[in-house]
Amino acid sequence: MKKIVFSVFSLILLVVLVSCEDSTLPDLPDMEESMDVDAFEIGDEETTDDSDQTPVNDSGEPDGDSDETNVTDDDSTETPDTEEPDETPDEEVSEPEITVSHLIVATVGGYDVPMSGHVYYAKDEKLNDFKEIPVAGGMGSTDGADLNVSAWENGFAVLGRHDSSSLYFFTPDFEFEQEIKIKPDTYINMQDMVYNPYKNEFIVSALNFDDFDSKTTFSNKLFIFKKDSPETAEMLEISDNESASPAKMKVIGKKLFVALQNLENNTSAKGEIAVVDLEDHSVERITLPTTNPTGKIEYNKNVDKNHIYLTTTGNWKQGDGALLQVNIDTYEVKKVLSESEEENNILDGDFVDLSIADNGDFFIIFSNNILYNDNSLLLYKPKEGNISKIDSKINAFAANPIDYSSVSGKIYYFVDDKSDTYLKSRDTKTGKTETVLLDFGPAALRVKYDYK
Repeated sequence: MKKIVFSVFSLILLVVLVSCEDSTLPDLPDMEESMDVDAFEIGDEETTDDSDQTPVNDSGEPDGDSDETNVTDDDSTETPDTEEPDETPDEEVSEPEITVSHLIVATVGGYDVPMSGHVYYAKDEKLNDFKEIPVAGGMGSTDGADLNVSAWENGFAVLGRHDSSSLYFFTPDFEFEQEIKIKPDTYINMQDMVYNPYKNEFIVSALNFDDFDSKTTFSNKLFIFKKDSPETAEMLEISDNESASPAKMKVIGKKLFVALQNLENNTSAKGEIAVVDLEDHSVERITLPTTNPTGKIEYNKNVDKNHIYLTTTGNWKQGDGALLQVNIDTYEVKKVLSESEEENNILDGDFVDLSIADNGDFFIIFSNNILYNDNSLLLYKPKEGNISKIDSKINAFAANPIDYSSVSGKIYYFVDDKSDTYLKSRDTKTGKTETVLLDFGPAALRVKYDYK
């Protein structure tokens, strides 16, 4: 049985064929392709690109003359100002300890197949014991289905994306809890959701395009609501640019980082991140040297506690995207890797998403521009200054196509083989892989942690 699956990749719609036949996918060999790049020191404080580095309310002048890839060591580390000297140590000590991890996977029967969303979980990341969580009536909308997954300390949720205003909440014991509609009968292409523990509220981002009347109403805003009273959802404006579309988000301490796409109707040479204070909802903004941040905002404090990393696609197939590093305190931005238009260059294509392993390796989902559907998994080793292609046939267009588990040390991603789609795991220490055939098309995956 074959179903047509459409998945949204921020700017485009991709048609993917998916089968439900039982079979196994042989491990794909490591790729021969590799290249040397300038060595990059993770955690370096110096800004090295020519972007406007300062937040909008900062009068400091950006440094726009230094080289974008050669990094110079700087022994002077800037310490953020604080009125309470022991605030950071207290927060670090009070952080909950991870006890176990699980894998959540959302699938769809088709982008144009109504209410065809499903969600599965693998407790303790045991892929041979995937179980579906039944949701009566399915998930999605009456016009189709496209999903993402959000997880926090005490639960997780599935977001209805395409033409859906539904959020499906689940308990920590993997049982369906309730469906919440934040804007019934309104087109909202929801992208991500986070929990704000300081106000006991949820925050939702959504893309809105020119084709929809809701664009001018919701485009540069976030939805904020209480779980027990979603009908009172408020909207928080986070950009002066009416075309900006909030996409992926990340909570770090008391800050919420929000990636913004579609600036100036996709023609801007700059991108933007909004930074929301979770206590008072005040907003600062960071200007990026490249536009359209499409992947997750990646933060691995075990590798680099001072920075977030994200991929920007720029304008599709034009070689103007990049892998960026952003200082979470000073908001300085550094361009780590740049896309290339050079034929046969391993970076000739578009950055899509990434995850960072605890050993400091960067695993990057990359879309190849020569063969439209030949997407790759790249391994970037900053300490060695080497980037290589380690897997192919990657599904790059799920809402969250890759994630890393700090408990098992594995990364998870989707692989397409002809009309079949698989979930694949790769041990970042040994390189050992495992595959599971999916019954439906890939929508999103997420590692969920339980805490003490």
